[in-house]
Amino acid sequence: MAELIFDTGVVTFSVNGKCEISFNPTDTRFVERLYDAFETLDKKQEWYKSQVEKMAGKKEIFAFAKEQDAEMRRIIDGVFEAPVSEAVFGGMSVYAIANGFPVWCNLLLSVMDEIDTAFTREQKLTNPRISKYTNKYKK
Repeated sequence: MAELIFDTGVVTFSVNGKCEISFNPTDTRFVERLYDAFETLDKKQEWYKSQVEKMAGKKEIFAFAKEQDAEMRRIIDGVFEAPVSEAVFGGMSVYAIANGFPVWCNLLLSVMDEIDTAFTREQKLTNPRISKYTNKYKK
């Protein structure tokens, strides 16, 4: 049987040397999942802070944090349609701060940066490639 092989634009990235994630940075379905997750996680981050402020006991805070961390990880795994959170974050809470942001935010922002770069690059490549074919049929 003949086989067609074409470029799907799927790129595989190593995440801090701990795991790999694969996605097409110009896939609108992926981008929508990413932005929806970011918005959801951002709201959860604010809600988490407000709830922790109301709690008195350390054990209560730790139990709540563990529960919320698990929920955040499920959302992140849903973005990539793969269980990446355990490999990326290990035993660290996704609420942990690095460079001024929660680590979940750092991960998603790095993916968003890649998406912006890819859209710009692909747009520049698309027009000349299409005109190569459309000019052929103009008369």
